[in-house]
Amino acid sequence: HSNYKDSNVSLEHDLEIKDSVSKVHELIDSLPEKQKLIIQLRDIENFEFEEIGKILDIKPSAVRVGLSRARKTIRQQLLKQH
Repeated sequence: HSNYKDSNVSLEHDLEIKDSVSKVHELIDSLPEKQKLIIQLRDIENFEFEEIGKILDIKPSAVRVGLSRARKTIRQQLLKQH
C-alpha cells in the first residue's frame, strides 16, 4: 500500500540524526578553545562576525578564518567516521 509508513524506518532515521548531532557536539568540544567559541557564537547563537570579534578581541577576518578552520576540522572528522 502506498499510504503505509514503516515506523521502524522513521525511528532508525531519528536515531541516526540524534547520533550525528551528538557526534558534532563532541567534535566541537574537541576543538581548540578559540575555534570552539567562534563556532558556538556564530553557528549556535547566530552572532555576527563583528560582534564575535569584539567579544573575543580579534578582527572579523580572524573570526572568519577561525570559523572556516573549525568547520573544516569537523567536516574531515565526520567524513573519517562515515
